[in-house]
Amino acid sequence: MLVEVEKLVKKPFSLVLAYPRPDEAVLRDRIRQLKELGISHVEFCGRKSIGKLNVLGKGHVGVVLAARTESGLKVALKIRRVDADRENLGHEAEMLKLANSVGVGPELLAHTSDVIVMEFIEGQHLPEWLSTGPDKDHVVEVLRELFEKCWKLDQIGLDHGELSRAHSHVLVEPRGPSAFEPRLVDFESASTRRRPSNLTSICQYVFIGGLSGLVARIMSLPDREDLIRALRAYKAQMGREELDRVLEACGLIKHI
Repeated sequence: MLVEVEKLVKKPFSLVLAYPRPDEAVLRDRIRQLKELGISHVEFCGRKSIGKLNVLGKGHVGVVLAARTESGLKVALKIRRVDADRENLGHEAEMLKLANSVGVGPELLAHTSDVIVMEFIEGQHLPEWLSTGPDKDHVVEVLRELFEKCWKLDQIGLDHGELSRAHSHVLVEPRGPSAFEPRLVDFESASTRRRPSNLTSICQYVFIGGLSGLVARIMSLPDREDLIRALRAYKAQMGREELDRVLEACGLIKHI
């Protein structure tokens, strides 16, 4: 359902625009921000819901919606909740911009204090994609690229902050009939002020923690002790050689 930006002041749309307590002054200001960003319509779709409206996501900081720009481009919007624990989305936008500098995350297109406009990613969450029974080769390729992207974040000192429970933070995007790309999303908890642990967190999540059961249906899990040794060595150096040792221990590359 496509709704013009001007109509978002009315119920039931107003609840989404200024969740969870819409106020007329806030609503008018957010419509101003959307227009400033070149957004003409919001599209209510997705697997989450607010009232009777479908949305792409709802978290502690914001609501994620699909939208259209004045030129017709489909984008994703993150709109700050009025009860969020932060006054604006500026820090998250900066973290996403930094991730983009090494080719990670949805592309940051524009932002204001309360709205982030990003590339729209059409894909399934990693656990959902694994549940469809993809070929082992595809799984190996996706996990290897995912680990490489996490390493890139480690290299620039940016910690995502949510990858130890990454069920909703990795999307698998189709890239043609037989190719897929893992995409890291949601940088609201990201920081450059703590030691990065992106690769170690995602590796433990995939092969030891919450995702290991699904992965084991498709490929052999690594030897736990071998993996832990490789991760310990990686924590000490975080270099390319240490990354390759982790990939080797996980069965994502051949013996090096």
